[in-house]
Order: sequence, then C-alpha cells, then structure tokens
Amino acid sequence: MDEDWWIDVSPPSKVIKVETDEEIEKMELIDLDKRRQALADYLKIDPKEITACSSRINDVTTFQAKNMLYLVGTEEEVDAGIRGCFEHNLGDLDTVFIGQTAKLSAGDAQMVDRLCEVLDEDLETDILNEAILGIVKKCGDLESLIDAAVAEVDRGQFLAEDGEENPFGDYLIYRFREGQCSDFDY
Repeated sequence: MDEDWWIDVSPPSKVIKVETDEEIEKMELIDLDKRRQALADYLKIDPKEITACSSRINDVTTFQAKNMLYLVGTEEEVDAGIRGCFEHNLGDLDTVFIGQTAKLSAGDAQMVDRLCEVLDEDLETDILNEAILGIVKKCGDLESLIDAAVAEVDRGQFLAEDGEENPFGDYLIYRFREGQCSDFDY
C-alpha cells in the first residue's frame, strides 16, 4: 500500500485584524491625548488647559490653549497638509510658475494665465481653482507642480504666525494664530 505524505511548507497565513468603529475611535482618542500632552509639555501647562478643536487646519490636528491656536502633527501629516493646501489653492500661485512647473504647453499655460485674469476677480476661488486643477491634471503634471510649490515654502513660515516650526517628541508644533476653536469649527 503506497501512501503519499505531504508536508506543508507554505508560510503561515497572515492574520488580518479588523478593528471595530469603537476600537478605531479609542485609538484616535489615545492619539489625541498624546498630542495634547506633547503640546502641554511644550507649553509647560496642564493638559486640561488645552481644548482639541473638531476642525483640522490644513489636515493637521488643531488645539486651543488660552486664546491661541496650535497645530500638532507628524512630519508626514504636515507635509500632506501643505500639499493639500496648495492643491486647493492653485489660483494663488503665479501663473508663469504653474505653466513652467506643471510642464504645460505654451497654449495651455496661456489659457491658465487668461483664466486667472478673467476669473480671479469675478468668481469664487473654488471655481478658479477647479478650472486650473482640471487643466493641469489633463494637460500637465500636477504632482511636479505641487512638489515644486511645497519645496519653495518653509513649513514654519507657512503654518505658524511666528514662522517657527517646533519639533517636540514625535510631533511638529506650530503656533498658528490667535483665536479659538469656534473660529473654525462648524
């Protein structure tokens, strides 16, 4: 009687942990508490004096301490927030910079320039931005444009009223401006 013997040499299957909404919310609260504690330590105040804002500015966690708003984020979050800000405000960039950096043809660059002239004063920024974004996505290189815009900016100058980026533990802290969470919370 011949029997075949099989030995399973395949790697063990990966276990994928599916987190419930409750677990995700708990992890977010823990992360928020870590950020609050980092800001409290940086400011040398009691964490109870710090309020977490429900809105995020430039996709970075925002806190209020006394009458000042602070941004507290990781390097990746800050970079992503600045990239997003530029993507949503292309109309604020110089049209020559857009044309050259996004690698637009002369005709497409001229169209962006003309759009900015005509629409800048007559339409809301969102409409102008969407028009420019559409042209750059279709005819140019949006990633190169955003990369170049981000490379031109100092994060501290961009995010902080005092121009300072303050690395503190795992986070970057920016003194955004005077104000309250209610200035941005809707």
